[in-house]
Amino acid sequence: MNLSTIVQYLRKTQQLPAGVWVLLGVFFSLISSLYAPAIIIASILYWLASYQLRSKISTRNAIQSLVLVSIGVCLCIIAYGQDQRVSLLEILEANVTIVSMLAGVSFLTMISQPKIGQKESLPIGNRTIISTFLGVHLFGAVINMSSVFIHADRMSANRALSPGQLMVLTRGFSCGAFWSPFFAAMAVALSYVPSANLALLMLIGGGISVLAMCFTFFEIKYRHSDTLFYGFPLRVNSLLLPSLLTALVFIIHYLFPDLSILFIITLCSPLLCLVFLAFKANPKELIQQHIEKRLSNMQNEIVLFLSAGVFGVGLNAILSNQSWFAPFNVFDASAASVCFMLMIGLSMLGFHMLIGISIVAPMVLPLDPDPSLLAFIILASWAIGAAVGPLSGMNISIQGTYGVSSHKIQRWNFRYALVMTTVVIAVIFVLDKFLL
Repeated sequence: MNLSTIVQYLRKTQQLPAGVWVLLGVFFSLISSLYAPAIIIASILYWLASYQLRSKISTRNAIQSLVLVSIGVCLCIIAYGQDQRVSLLEILEANVTIVSMLAGVSFLTMISQPKIGQKESLPIGNRTIISTFLGVHLFGAVINMSSVFIHADRMSANRALSPGQLMVLTRGFSCGAFWSPFFAAMAVALSYVPSANLALLMLIGGGISVLAMCFTFFEIKYRHSDTLFYGFPLRVNSLLLPSLLTALVFIIHYLFPDLSILFIITLCSPLLCLVFLAFKANPKELIQQHIEKRLSNMQNEIVLFLSAGVFGVGLNAILSNQSWFAPFNVFDASAASVCFMLMIGLSMLGFHMLIGISIVAPMVLPLDPDPSLLAFIILASWAIGAAVGPLSGMNISIQGTYGVSSHKIQRWNFRYALVMTTVVIAVIFVLDKFLL
C-alpha cells in the first residue's frame, strides 16, 4: 500500500460520521474482554473520532486536555529516564473502558425520556420540588445530562428559570453521581478500584442523595419562599427502565462475577435499547440518528477522558518510583477526608472533577487503600464538584443554553456544598470505623 492509497483512504474515512468510529470503539472495547489487544483498536478509533471532531471541541476542554496530555507525556519521559518503563500500549488503553461505557449508556436516551405535554400545565408549589428533584435525579442516573435539559426546557417554556429551579436541577442531577452505576463517576471509580463493593456504594450514595433532596427542599421552601416554584411531574411508570437496567446489572454480575461492572453496563445498555426499539416505529432511523447526532457529538467527553488517562499513566509512573513521596502513610478516614476536600477545592477553582481524581488516585493507590473507601470519595467529589464547580460541564452547558452565569450557580449551591461536604466526611469516618 503506497502513500497515495493511504491518503485516499483517510479522506474517505473523513466522510463517515464520527459516531461510526465511536460505535466501533464500543464494539472493540467489549471484544477486549475476550481478546485483550482489541482495546488498542478501540483507543485508536476514539482518538480518530476526536481528531475528526477537533473543530467542535470546546475551548475549555481543548486547553485542559492539551495540558493533561503535555504533562502526562513529560512525566512519562521523566519516568523513562529513571528506568521506569511506560509502554505506549499502557498510554493508549488508559480510560478507554470509561469512554466505552459513556457511549454505551448514551443509547438509553433513545428509549427513556421524561415526558409532559406542551399544553399540560406545570405543577406549582413546594410539593413539586420533590417530584422535580426525583425526576431529574432518577432519569439523570440513567440518561445523564440530557435529563437536565429535558426538564429545564419545559420548565422555562414561558419564563426564565428561577434560582430555586436551577438549584433543584443542578443538585438533583449531580447527586446521581453518589450512587448511579451509569454515571461517568462510577466508571472512573471502578476503573481505579474494580473490587469496590458496588451494592454498598449504591446504598450509601442513595441515602446521601435523599439527604441532598431534603436539604434542597427546605432551603428553597424557607429561603426562596417569595418565588412560586414551577416544577415537573414525576411519572411512576416512566421509571421502569432505570429499575430494570439496574436489576439486570446486578443479576448478571451475580451470575458472572468475573465480568466487570463496566463491561456489563457497556454491553447491556445498547442491547436493552435494541429490545425496546423493536416495539417502536422506524428503529433503524432512530439508531442512525443516534449515531449521527449523539455519538458524533461526544468529542468533549472522549478527548477529556483519554487525555486524563495519559496524565494518570504519567503520574502513576513517577509516583511508583518515588518512595520518598508519601503524603500519607496509610489511607484512613483522615487521609480520605483530605483527599476528598482537595478534589472539591480543585473543582471549585474550575478544574474538571476528573483532574482532581487523576491527581489523587495515583498518590493513594500505592498505600493499598480500601477499594470501597477510595471509590466513595471519588463518587462524592464528583457529585458535589459538578454542582459547585463553575466550569463543570453541567454548569457551563446551562450557562450557554439558558443564559445563567455559572458563577451564580456556584454561589447558589455553595451552602449546599458545605453541608454535603460535612455529611460526606462524617460518612467517611463511619465507613472507616464500622463498615470497612
